[in-house]
Amino acid sequence: MWGSPGLLLTLALHPALAVAPARDYCVLGAGPAGLQMAYFLQRAGRDYTVLERAPGPGSFFARYPRHRKLISINKRYTGRSNAEFNLRHDWNSLLSHDPRLLFKHYSAAYFPDAGDMQRYLGDFAGRLGLRVQYNTTVLHVALDKDRRAWNGHYFVLTDHKGQVYRCRVLLVATGLSVPNRVDFPGSEHLEGYESVSVDPEDFVGQNVLILGRGNAAFETAENILGVTNFIHMLSRSRVRLSWATHYVGDLRAINNGLLDTYQLKSLDGLLESDLTDLAILKDREGKFHVTLKFFVEEAGTNQSADAVTLPQDDSDNFAMRVAYDRVIRCLGWNFDFSIFNESLRLSSGSEFSRKYPLIRASYEAKGSRGLFVLGTASHSVDYRKSAGGFIHGFRYTVRAVHRLLEQRHHGVAWPATQHPITQLTSSVLRRVNEASGLYQMFGVLADVILVQENATAFEYLEEFPTQMLAQLESLTGRRARHGLFVVHMEYGRNFSGPEKDVFFYDRSVGHTEDAWQSNFLHPVIYYYRHLPTEQEVRFRPAQWPLPRPTAIHHIVEDFLTDWTAPVGHVLPLRRFLENCLGTDLRSFYAESCFLFALTRQKLPPFCRQGYLRKQGLVSTESLRRHGVESGLMQDHAAAGQHLRDRGQQPGDRGPVGHPPAAGMLAQSLNSDKEEL
Repeated sequence: MWGSPGLLLTLALHPALAVAPARDYCVLGAGPAGLQMAYFLQRAGRDYTVLERAPGPGSFFARYPRHRKLISINKRYTGRSNAEFNLRHDWNSLLSHDPRLLFKHYSAAYFPDAGDMQRYLGDFAGRLGLRVQYNTTVLHVALDKDRRAWNGHYFVLTDHKGQVYRCRVLLVATGLSVPNRVDFPGSEHLEGYESVSVDPEDFVGQNVLILGRGNAAFETAENILGVTNFIHMLSRSRVRLSWATHYVGDLRAINNGLLDTYQLKSLDGLLESDLTDLAILKDREGKFHVTLKFFVEEAGTNQSADAVTLPQDDSDNFAMRVAYDRVIRCLGWNFDFSIFNESLRLSSGSEFSRKYPLIRASYEAKGSRGLFVLGTASHSVDYRKSAGGFIHGFRYTVRAVHRLLEQRHHGVAWPATQHPITQLTSSVLRRVNEASGLYQMFGVLADVILVQENATAFEYLEEFPTQMLAQLESLTGRRARHGLFVVHMEYGRNFSGPEKDVFFYDRSVGHTEDAWQSNFLHPVIYYYRHLPTEQEVRFRPAQWPLPRPTAIHHIVEDFLTDWTAPVGHVLPLRRFLENCLGTDLRSFYAESCFLFALTRQKLPPFCRQGYLRKQGLVSTESLRRHGVESGLMQDHAAAGQHLRDRGQQPGDRGPVGHPPAAGMLAQSLNSDKEEL
């Protein structure tokens, strides 16, 4: 009905339905990612609309998670007042200019209730006046070729009322909503996570088998752990603990009570097997038995369940030889491809592409220019590597997509700040110590520093997708002609994984010379003399997040994630930057710049850009005393007191022709710098 003839038939039967004028941007879904994109579009003054099938935003959280407790942390106190730093530990807030729209104002719980998230999203959309059209279920999305369109075609969306929407750019933020199912004999007997009872009383005294090994499976087990006879959990892969893999989508500690009861031998247990090799049989009493698919096929479809061979018939100590009262499927979620026409080419048919749509590292669909996937559904870019499938990660990837769109369609270059080269070290340190986007989207988003001609200044771009580095100039509207630095956050390469012991003795690295062996999350700075090519990005060394650089620097890991130690962090970073640029990035007092002006042919950048422009550092009394005590400065104050004791002013020439004090010389040099 929804092919081209079907659309014509619909319009013929409903002549009053007019095709709305083309919108620049259509956002599909009013969940966290859709609202985040709507915010950026609205702030930029763009023409957009959000289409949402439910009567309000965040409809996913009205039902999920089933047991209502989120696993995204709500850390309200950090001891810091820096808003950007605090977002590192706020996994629920969206980005906005309104401080009232921080999630800490909506819940005091460290792991908040899902209802609080839905309430928060409602306020986010309402207070910011986002243009969301609710109760609009889009049933079909197709392409309409048109050379006049931005991308050579319009996206045509048809809703449940037959209303047609035309969009120049389509931003899909529908999440993952289709339960993942495994087809095997007896799978019709399974209860799904999406519909199983959440009342523990319904499981009293029962034997329960749960298929799955993620947070949904363990969340379900945690809810009934105290009332069942036992719970067995079956999956094809071993359990992955988030604190070992450093991936927030793996099993979180808040849900892993069953691991205790398994390892402490309290009847519950975990098993591994490929589900496609198994079968579930129901006996006359309504109990369920696990057998092999081979036995069912051998018995034939006409055999009764009680006549099919069970594994314990051959091996009497088969682990799952007991009968189960319930079998629950908790196998995760897939993207809903059903509304998208095949011409959009969102799926290749492979197993992974059945879960996620096919997108590039820029979050644009591989088969349809102008279609971008946002939020949880875009997690294929960093699956099991970073936080792009979760609010605290995709709020930054959504912002990156918006910046790409601003450059592509409106000629607005990627935001950048310009600084004199003397501020390079401090700029890097500020970002690695404060930035939330770098911290949460480690390995995916990075800051890029574009060095200007003669290394006199630089442009600082924040949170650019690292795998698009070769296309930086076209995507950002900025030029990388004189070298660039990429500021990245990384874990140690052998520190993350389901089989890694992340608590091994001497796991921390404290010496700067061993910084490259740091295990915990730490900043890594890459230097390139030239922008890497597409081929260099694609064929980079195994396990490298970026192509091989001209030079690389690891800032040694820090237990407090506070990279401000003068000797351990700042000094090695500054020397690395100086070696790459062949310049001196230190700051100097006026007296030192004056001496350099008299003794050197080339002044350090700080003296050229600051002192000679009357912008030298202002000394304080404590700094002056430190300089005198260390022998770096003369004690002019003491000399002045000595002259006053002799009845002279500090600036007077004595009988032996003493020169003016250094402060007077500095003032003279500043006033006559052209002559010098």
